[in-house]
Amino acid sequence: MADPLAQTSIQSYMFYQLKFFDPSLSDAAISAQAGFLISAKTAGQVCSGLFWGRLADSEYGGRKVVLFIGLASCCVSYLGYGLSRSFIAATVWQVLGGSMSSNVALTRCVVAELNPEKKYRARALLLLPLFANAGNLLGPLIGGILSSNARDASSQHYPYLAPNLCVAAVYMVAAFGVFFGLNETLESIQHSHETPWHRTIRRAKQVFFGEPVDHHDYATIREDDNDPAVSLTVTAAISPTIPKPPKRKRKLPFRRIWTFNVVCTLLSHFVIAGHLGTFSSLWAIFLSTPIGDAESRQPPFRFSGGLGMLPRDVGFAMALLGAIGVVLQLIVYPMLQDRFGTIRIWRCALLVFPVVYFLAPFPSLVASAPSQRADGTPALVWLATVGVILLFIAGRTGVTPATTMLINDCTPHPSVRGTIHTAGTVIGNLGRSLFPIGALAIFGQGLRIDVVGLGFWCLMALAVLAYVASLWVTEGANGLEINLDEDSEEGD
Repeated sequence: MADPLAQTSIQSYMFYQLKFFDPSLSDAAISAQAGFLISAKTAGQVCSGLFWGRLADSEYGGRKVVLFIGLASCCVSYLGYGLSRSFIAATVWQVLGGSMSSNVALTRCVVAELNPEKKYRARALLLLPLFANAGNLLGPLIGGILSSNARDASSQHYPYLAPNLCVAAVYMVAAFGVFFGLNETLESIQHSHETPWHRTIRRAKQVFFGEPVDHHDYATIREDDNDPAVSLTVTAAISPTIPKPPKRKRKLPFRRIWTFNVVCTLLSHFVIAGHLGTFSSLWAIFLSTPIGDAESRQPPFRFSGGLGMLPRDVGFAMALLGAIGVVLQLIVYPMLQDRFGTIRIWRCALLVFPVVYFLAPFPSLVASAPSQRADGTPALVWLATVGVILLFIAGRTGVTPATTMLINDCTPHPSVRGTIHTAGTVIGNLGRSLFPIGALAIFGQGLRIDVVGLGFWCLMALAVLAYVASLWVTEGANGLEINLDEDSEEGD
């Protein structure tokens, strides 16, 4: 929940924050800068993601250690981001937070390993997008309410520190929860001696919570017991049974990870994650962009401007994404998943996004109509906005949990599950890094030529491409595709 909460919190006031950094910037320039700032964190995750994934699969690290490092690093980076007073400083803190974390991938990996049976694993993985929607609900409210309005932001030294303090506190609580409450799920660490990291965690638990140190039972042996039978009986009674350590399982070589289904699944995820993440950012900037001039309107496609919402209104509009998502995730998706299966829902939901992106800019046409230009945001504009949001959430509810399950199940062997999930996160973040830069730059160019829908309609083309790519994806066997034990027997 922490990552989507932090991301959506920033989106609710990003337009006004960039205006605070440089009041002379035009709306088109702010859109371009927003694309770079949004991509900064995900670019850092792309560069370091596979390193954290391999460390999470290694006995020298493990899931717990890597997850704790990521959460603690994000806590520090958002404190720095809240104290930033320039675009460069904000970008540096975003890159730092991204390069030191792989939270989403490791969380998915741990949840999947805690629920090995398919029935329970599918339901457990559904909790992740549910909590993500909760973050999408709370994040914009935190950002919109705690950040300053545009009119008084320039009079404060750190007008956007308060929401980032709240976000940092969430990361801190999550980091302590992982440190003290999460058990290591990497099998090779569970059956081996402690690493220095895990020894530190165990000792910290003893200091803070008074957990007892492991002890052994003892018995007194009388010196006059010389009977060998008695001696053997006593020895057997007092000697603890020491189980033999299980044979260490082989690890799948890196070159064998990339099966055809893994590659197809990750390529589809690249396009899907890219256009989903880009729309959320583009939508937030669109909501904040001032309303266009009614005289320049030439319907149906030539019109400019956004909806002119202040941070609190943007926060409320973005929170609707999370609120509707929670309801659909709890009630609608489980019923559809049980009836139609993962991959059929996934492909059907992908068909919703071209429609959403085509309709997305038209609330601006409503807002710039002479009958609607008044103080505040008219009801008709809100109705059009909610309609777009509802369609987007309906599609995202069918795609996000299904994508998570498909990435998990395409894992060819359990020993590389952390690598697969991290690779999925890296590929998704690569899409979230590249697409916003281009889409927001195109959006800014659209503002200049009075075609505000240009950025959204480019996303529509990507959404069509995502559906085409999904046709090559199949449901995997969740680690049973490759059997290294059989390979070793054939080699013998």
